[in-house]
Amino acid sequence: MKEKAISLLLMALLLFTINGCAKNFHDTKDPSVGNAQPNTAITNMRVISILPETPYATNAYVYESSKPGPAVIIVGGVHGNEPAGSLAAQKFCEVPVKKGTLIVVPRANATALAANVRTLPEVGDINRAYPGKQDGTYAEKISFAIVQLMNQYKVSMVVDLHEGYAFNALDSKSVGETILPGKDDTSVLLAMDAVEVINQKIKEPYKRFSVLANPIVGSTAHYANSYLQVPAFTVETSDKQALDDRVEYSFQIAKFLISSQGVIEK
Repeated sequence: MKEKAISLLLMALLLFTINGCAKNFHDTKDPSVGNAQPNTAITNMRVISILPETPYATNAYVYESSKPGPAVIIVGGVHGNEPAGSLAAQKFCEVPVKKGTLIVVPRANATALAANVRTLPEVGDINRAYPGKQDGTYAEKISFAIVQLMNQYKVSMVVDLHEGYAFNALDSKSVGETILPGKDDTSVLLAMDAVEVINQKIKEPYKRFSVLANPIVGSTAHYANSYLQVPAFTVETSDKQALDDRVEYSFQIAKFLISSQGVIEK
């Protein structure tokens, strides 16, 4: 019964994610839009389907301001047993875009999120599959599609939201409560600043964030930083704390990072 209740809760959260992202859009055929009013800060809004007409289909939501500026992409839900990253990414669908373009992929591994598992055997690990292949495994197809978005919009920053299984301060084998920045100075310095800001809100020392080494090879952030040569980050919360806290910490860190590009307000 407990497992069933958890699955129902996650499904409800995922449905909220779908509707939350879609409701700010107009000029789209997404059936979940309904009659909701669009975010007036956005002048051009698109829903881009990834792997349409397959069991693993998911959406990317593109918010474009009328003011020119850089493009930033935020990805969540790469691993299905890490719902906080997906829900935190979804929150950006409610954030007005100041200039440039904000791309949100809240449910990269939608089927795994629905099943509350890291990934499905037939999909594979998206976070080890970059740059992907158009005709590869499903993980490679999804990562390939995200790379195409990065290239199409010439992104200047990439943020990927994840969860670790423990607090890094208590278990060094886990990356929970850390930021893994790219190798460039901008990524490292921004990660350090983000940690300083978020830790002011966290009382317990072992729950505070720290900056670790670079993102893992094959991951979203590693590809963006190494090959596109833009600032990139893997943000990891710990699933040992309440879901609401994990979502809020992920959101606040990502918001700080993205605001450095001027795309959104701090």
